[in-house]
Formats: sequence, structure tokens, C-alpha cells
Amino acid sequence: MTIQEVKTIQISAFLADKGYEPINKKGTRWWYLSPLHTEQTASFKVDLNKNLWYDFGLGKGGNIIDLAMVLFHTQNISEVLYRMSHSIIMPAPPVKLVSSSKTPSFKDIEVKELAHPALLNYLLLRGIDSVMAKSQCLEIHYKSCGKNYFAIGFRNDAGGYELRNPYFKGCIAPKAITTIINHEAKCHVFEGFVDYLSYLTLYGKCDAVVLNSIVNIPHALFVLNGYSDIYCHLDSDQAGQMGTQQIVMELGDRCTDAAKEYDGYKDFNEYLMSKLT
Repeated sequence: MTIQEVKTIQISAFLADKGYEPINKKGTRWWYLSPLHTEQTASFKVDLNKNLWYDFGLGKGGNIIDLAMVLFHTQNISEVLYRMSHSIIMPAPPVKLVSSSKTPSFKDIEVKELAHPALLNYLLLRGIDSVMAKSQCLEIHYKSCGKNYFAIGFRNDAGGYELRNPYFKGCIAPKAITTIINHEAKCHVFEGFVDYLSYLTLYGKCDAVVLNSIVNIPHALFVLNGYSDIYCHLDSDQAGQMGTQQIVMELGDRCTDAAKEYDGYKDFNEYLMSKLT
């Protein structure tokens, strides 16, 4: 993608792709809990008409490329263009004026124990122990665009949920890390909860931080700083490698790039599945 093509992408669509939904909609001005720092009151504004953002908590803003640079932790425009071109975000149609609303994308949310056969079978196909998964995950039923859906839910520290089923991967905001404390000296870091469940299937319980998105690394550093040994099980792609490098730069030689264990596989779950075939 070129710079001009990236600028045609609506910032609201980019944020939705990263799991962030507006807390409040005032016409064409949408308000979010900031994706750039932790907060309780929404201070991140997106102007749909101008396709610009401003974070009142940080006192800075800009266009979608400026936002992508912050979220991707890079000043390299080529890196931004590469990552945006490999996303599923499509350029948005012209924006229509919308009335003020606090209605989220997910309605009638119901949280249950994980039990649906379709979801348990999905985990089984991914090589994940279902009994263990029931202790870590929930079953979320919700309505979106007038239709009923259900998915595996993995709760984060802010009360939101990562959602996963065979056909969908998303998030009920707010987006945040998930910390699992078992009072061990070592902590394991995972990009997503499926990799975390894969590790538990192979090795059993551990202290862990599940990022739920690479952009959450800054929020994880405070937790990780309390451990003497940190093992990073991030994806084997460029984004995962850059994420591991960022953690190592911040926390030093306490960190180990554990992705070497599954060299040749895209992530820990793919490695697990290879061992079961």
C-alpha cells in the first residue's frame, strides 16, 4: 500500500481491527478508552469526517499513519505500510452522520461456563486439553448486527474478553493484557490466549502474561519487571520478533526468546499441533 492508500482507511476501522470499540459516539466524533495508555475515562477522540485522532491524555494526535507508528512502536514508514498492507482492513466508504450513542457493537452479552460442543471440538482440533480450557476460559453469547453468536471468551485484566470461534476472532472492549499469577519466579509471555492454552496443555500451570495484542507490551512491562526470569513465546513473524526485542530492550538479560523452541512454526499452537499428529 502507498501512503495515500493507507490514509483512505478509516481510523475507526483500524481501531476496531485492533479490538477497540468506541465508548461514546457524538455525531461524527467518537470517543475511546485510549489504546496508547491505561485510563478509566475515555480521552481518545476520533473525528470521522476529518479521519484524525487526538489523545487528550497525552496531548497529541494526527492521522492514521501517526497512530500506526505509535501502536506499532516504529518511526519507519516502510514498516507501517508493510503491516497495514497485510491487514484485513478495507478503505471505508464515505462517513454518514450518526447520532450520539453508547451502544457497543456487541449486545445482550451473556457469560457462561465453557460447555458448547462446537467450541470444545474447536479447541480439540487445535490440540488443546478441554478440561484445562474450561478452567481458563468462558463461553460468551452475544448479539451483533441483529444476529446471535457465541464464542470462547478469555477475560482480560480490564474486564473485556478476547473472543474466538472457528470463524471469528475479536474482542469485547476494553482491550488489555491478562495476567495469571501462580507465585512462581518465572513468567511466560504469550501474544494470544490460544498459545497460552497450548503451553498449559504441554507443560501445566505457570505464571503468565497474555498480551492479547502486541500493542499491549508497554502495559505488560510493569508486571514482568517483578520476575527474575521471563520467557517470551511470541509469534515467529516479524511483529512477534519485534515484540520480543522490545521486551528484551526494556528488561534485559532476564528475558529469553523462547520462540526458538518452535522454530519453523508460526506460533506455539502450531508447534503443539505438530506434536500431536
